[in-house]
Amino acid sequence: MEDTYMNSRADALRNVESTIVELGGIFEQLAHMVQEQGEMAVRIDENVDETVQNVEGAQAQLMRYYKTISSNRWLAMKVFSVLLLFAVLFIVFVA
Repeated sequence: MEDTYMNSRADALRNVESTIVELGGIFEQLAHMVQEQGEMAVRIDENVDETVQNVEGAQAQLMRYYKTISSNRWLAMKVFSVLLLFAVLFIVFVA
């Protein structure tokens, strides 16, 4: 009777030991996954920072381009005005 009790207790202890070993393995895998996720989060953060810098640079380039286009429009309007003035003067004085 006591032998069966001792055997069942020994089996229960082996079962608990194997469960603890399995849990240890699971926690090791979890720690590894958390470390990988941390590295990935750092890379994502670096990529976001780089993207923000690229967007700000692109916005600055677009603003420079817009200013160039705006100044060219003003120049085109001046040229058109001078041509229109010459056309009016030509019509008034020659015709």
